[in-house]
This record gives sequence, structure tokens and C-alpha cells, in this order.
Amino acid sequence: MKSIQFRPLLWPTLFSIVSFLVLISLGTWQVKRLFWKNNIISNYTEKFEKNKILYEKSFKYDSTQEFRRVLIKGKFLNNKETLIIGKTYEGNAGFHLVTPILTNENKVVLINRGWISEKLKLQKSRPFTIIEEEVTIDGIIRKPQLKGYFVPKNDIKDDFWFTIKPNEIKKARELEKYSFEENFFIDAIRNKNNRKLPIAALGKPNFRNQHLSYAITWYSLALTLLIIYFIFHIKEKRLTFKKRR
Repeated sequence: MKSIQFRPLLWPTLFSIVSFLVLISLGTWQVKRLFWKNNIISNYTEKFEKNKILYEKSFKYDSTQEFRRVLIKGKFLNNKETLIIGKTYEGNAGFHLVTPILTNENKVVLINRGWISEKLKLQKSRPFTIIEEEVTIDGIIRKPQLKGYFVPKNDIKDDFWFTIKPNEIKKARELEKYSFEENFFIDAIRNKNNRKLPIAALGKPNFRNQHLSYAITWYSLALTLLIIYFIFHIKEKRLTFKKRR
């Protein structure tokens, strides 16, 4: 039989314990994110495939309707549009064009019409986005966007917008006189082959879900750290295996 003698060095051991716990925590966090993302994808797919909702006088919103498809008719309030900064399409920088739509019932809903390039920032440079006649929008109901950790707050004073928050846009664009929908906005959707500006969202986006690979990476690093730790102690003759006499 072999006897194991292990005399761990203080600082390498402390460093390895802390690093190992951090790596395991990161891996576990990614596993939790994996289940969270799977739930979102399942929820989106289930709701998207239901029959479209007609936005009309009898429409009443509740939070379970997020991701439901909706048809809404009305006229754009082109002089009340908002540009959301920091949006890209196939690597090109630009904005999301958000325009309020006024329905026949005198209700106003924000429509995220899609992506436009930076060179089209000024409204006069894109007359094709100024639609005066009544339109029908096919879209998806979305809750107000939450600000991420690295996303700045909306700067209402200087008109810099980073997230779609209907209540803030309502005040900034002086839309209080209308019956305004603050609880949601609508993402316009397009067919896959339609790339007409503004470029709207695809009806069924390809969700990125790489949390499993991230989790495997963190757990693998934790295992690698343990192997290096024990190999180091073996080379330093702090971990030995001797046969018993």
C-alpha cells in the first residue's frame, strides 16, 4: 500500500482555494443563466405562434401578453420620433427608429420600426420614413426595456436615448394629451428577405444561447487549476506517494 504525505504551501493553497471557488461560482451562474434563457426562448416561441391580437378599442394589456404578435392600424406622428443610440446591423452602426402611432381611438403606442444607419440620423435625409397615410403594423408586444449594467441612462435633456422607456418618451415628446400606452411598445417585424429601411426585427429571431459552453469553460478551468495545484506540489516534493513497508 502507498501512504500519501501532503504538506501544502500556504499562499499557493489560499490562492487556489479562492480561485477555485470563483471559477465554480461562475460556472454555476452560467448554468442558471442557461435555464433562464431556455425559459425565455420557450416562452417567446409559444406566444409568438398564437393567433395575432388586434389592437383596437377593446384591447386590454396584461404582462402575460409580452411576445404576442399584434396588428395595429393608425397614422405615424412623424414629428415625435425618437432615435435609440448604439444599434448595429451586420456590423454597421446606427439607430433604432421609434415612432408613435395614433390609432382611430385616439390611442398612442410606440413602434420600434427598426434599424437605420448613422448617416440617416436627420429626418430630412430619409423622406421614405415619413409616411402620412394610415398604416398597418405587424409586430410583437414588448415590455419597456431595462437598462443594462453598462448602458447609460436616457438623457432626456440632451435627447440621447439608449433604451425604449415609453413613460420617459411620452414626457419628452409631449404626448400626454393622448391616451398613451406606457406598459409596452411594439417591435415591428419583417419577412426574412425584406431589408427595406428601416430594417425591422425578424419574426423568429435566432436566439444566442451559449451559456452551456460558458459553464463548461469555467468548470474546465476550475479542474485545470486543481491539476496544476497538485502537480506543483508534487514537483516541490510537498505531495509524495510512498510505499508502506
